[in-house]
Amino acid sequence: MYRLRWPVNFSSIFKWIKDKFTVLLSAKPIKRIRELPKTAVLAVVLITLLIGANSVFWWYRATHGGFDFSQEPEEEITNEWEVDMNEQGLDEEELRKQYASITPIENQNETQEIVETSSEETEPEQKQDEAPTDEPINTQPEPETKPETKPKETAQVSALSTMAMPTVGKVITAFAMDTLVYSKTLEQWNTHNGIDIAADLGSPVKAAMEGIVAEVKNNDPRLGVVVILDHGGGIQTLYGNLQSDKLVKKGDKIEKGQVIGAVGQTAPFEIEDPPHLHFEVIKDGKNINPEQYLPKLN
Repeated sequence: MYRLRWPVNFSSIFKWIKDKFTVLLSAKPIKRIRELPKTAVLAVVLITLLIGANSVFWWYRATHGGFDFSQEPEEEITNEWEVDMNEQGLDEEELRKQYASITPIENQNETQEIVETSSEETEPEQKQDEAPTDEPINTQPEPETKPETKPKETAQVSALSTMAMPTVGKVITAFAMDTLVYSKTLEQWNTHNGIDIAADLGSPVKAAMEGIVAEVKNNDPRLGVVVILDHGGGIQTLYGNLQSDKLVKKGDKIEKGQVIGAVGQTAPFEIEDPPHLHFEVIKDGKNINPEQYLPKLN
């Protein structure tokens, strides 16, 4: 085994290195390079350095995802299951409170009326008890009074029961006043005052009952082209999302089954839904469910 001994003779090492370097410089490729102009050699060196630097740049960018000189914190990636679809939607609890507050007010009004009528009935009874009665008491039973029937309400019910389908199709959005339905156009949950009957574009829309044209709108902000018929007795029907408003005008007398328009796609609030007729039934200023009066389709 060879071991270096101290003191080491470095002159021999340097001589060996010098001899090897001289042999390398005397090689034909090195001689040819040394014969080249210095500018050409410098250009080759610079090109080599640029290619090397470019290779290092793209390698670092590919392996480290690029360069971030701003050093800002990375944005958190929101997963699909963390997206809140109802971020700007309606508050269901607040809506329920609003609709629930309507019925107690009506009940309170009814109770006040009952209390007033009962107080009016008790006052004459108290006066009769206080005043002396010399007249003989009539012991014969009073004849029973039959409850009076309201002809107006019966006429309304009979008229609604004869309602015809305004257009032939399938109900794609049901009546929803106490619940909420999702609107693809508005991207939120809303109430729905009528029903949407899907049909092809241009399908005829007919009057559900006999009546008079109360109003024609050609640019309603919610339902586009709208025709409203008045059937008397506080009953109206509304036909929305129509194609044109040229078939009827205000004041026209309309027969049951008469064509008053065609199915269109003009309602801004329902533009993302397929072509359909928006149909509403209004009784004494309040919307009611049309499906309970329309004929059932198989």
